[in-house]
Amino acid sequence: MPALASISVGVGGLVRSNPSQVAGAAIVSSGASIPAVPLEVQGSLLVPLGGKGGYAATAEIRGFTGGGYGGAYVGAGAGLGTLSSDGSTGTVFTVFAGKSIAPFTSLEFRLYKQTQGSGATAGFAGVRFSF
Repeated sequence: MPALASISVGVGGLVRSNPSQVAGAAIVSSGASIPAVPLEVQGSLLVPLGGKGGYAATAEIRGFTGGGYGGAYVGAGAGLGTLSSDGSTGTVFTVFAGKSIAPFTSLEFRLYKQTQGSGATAGFAGVRFSF
């Protein structure tokens, strides 16, 4: 059976360390499940809405843990981003977790870390809608 691609959009708040700011943020993800195992590979793009801007584009693996309404999930990924105070591009890592609260809707929490010296740490909390 071929893997089916899915698209989801998350909106919420972002807290960033360098530069220090609180802003809204949006995440768009697209992925495909791996047949026969409870994993999905996906690509995600985080964009702060307002403030100092920037982005984080990551390739991720997401695992499912079960539970009601489609259950919970955890994952991790790596990619490139400009979350730093000087706007330079660098390696970004992310870890995340979410819990379904209704069909096609989940709460999601993410932590991002840009690794260079001027890199930022950022936290995202929001609601994700899957299509």
